[in-house]
Amino acid sequence: MGEREWRVSLYRSSVPVGVVRLNVRNFGEDGHDLSVRTRGGRVLGALPELRPGETGSLAVRVRKPGRYVVFCSLEGHEAKGMRARLSVRRRRPQ
Repeated sequence: MGEREWRVSLYRSSVPVGVVRLNVRNFGEDGHDLSVRTRGGRVLGALPELRPGETGSLAVRVRKPGRYVVFCSLEGHEAKGMRARLSVRRRRPQ
């Protein structure tokens, strides 16, 4: 996934329940961080601020299907559009 002013781009918008690893690169000119929260507002995990050009990885355990929000938590960034919806689906039977 990528971040830049004022956008979060998910390369895969739907994932199965379980551990979700988000690999992110900051393509912007400003620093950005990354957090994941439930629709109820609980933050499942956060990645510290990445400087321009830096990459990072965040793993979160998602236990229930549904919609989650991936966003930059730096002041004012989410309000400017730095968020995306991540759909989590049930695992398919093996």
